[in-house]
Amino acid sequence: MRYIATLLTLIIGVIYWPLNLFYLWVQKWYFQMREEDKVIYWLFAPFYWALVAIVSILSIPYEALTKLAGH
Repeated sequence: MRYIATLLTLIIGVIYWPLNLFYLWVQKWYFQMREEDKVIYWLFAPFYWALVAIVSILSIPYEALTKLAGH
């Protein structure tokens, strides 16, 4: 079971890790827009929150698998 969890961790990690880095970059930019340009901030809000939801949904099984795999 540990080997399967490790394999699944690697597979999800290939998707999750770059997506999480992208999310962190977007988050930094998005919160700067709150002070600089309110229109862009509010227009981009649905895309930002969709990205938050996707990253959150992927992080739950990824973190559970890393604990199961013993990493």
